[in-house]
Amino acid sequence: MAIVEVPRDLWPRRGDWKGKIVSIAKKPGDKVEEGEPVAEVEIEKAILVIESPVAGVVEEVLASPGDPVGPGAPLLRVSPVGEDQAQSQARQAA
Repeated sequence: MAIVEVPRDLWPRRGDWKGKIVSIAKKPGDKVEEGEPVAEVEIEKAILVIESPVAGVVEEVLASPGDPVGPGAPLLRVSPVGEDQAQSQARQAA
């Protein structure tokens, strides 16, 4: 299981300043490709496009439009291509 999160290296270095989710492009059951845009986050006067680090299937959406987020905030849970349901559940339980 992979977590798509707000990248830490793209975030402005301003203490505990937060952004907000503008949109989430995927829902549970949707397929996603590595590098595919899956969310938009507004920070100051810019919109960050968040891409999936893995190809797979969206298992769970962890944030909604309007939610405040910071660096490393989880957005989606993705089951990578080739990982079956049993492996996914075992990894979650660990």
